[in-house]
Amino acid sequence: MEYNESDFVEYALKETKIAILSRNAQYFQLENGFQIEVEGRDLYRLSHEGWVISPFNEIGSLCEFLRKSIEKHP
Repeated sequence: MEYNESDFVEYALKETKIAILSRNAQYFQLENGFQIEVEGRDLYRLSHEGWVISPFNEIGSLCEFLRKSIEKHP
């Protein structure tokens, strides 16, 4: 079975209770206007309402940033 980074991201988001509104291959639409693009293994582009926030290279850091951001602005 081939490893799929996007499937791993989906799993991590679900485990950290971050709602996925939709997924189209490596693109995720999340609550509160956030989007993630999986660019490669351990490389994720986080955007908010079309504006790039930052690349992340560790899924734990990305999920933590999202949780804190969503909690501040429900």
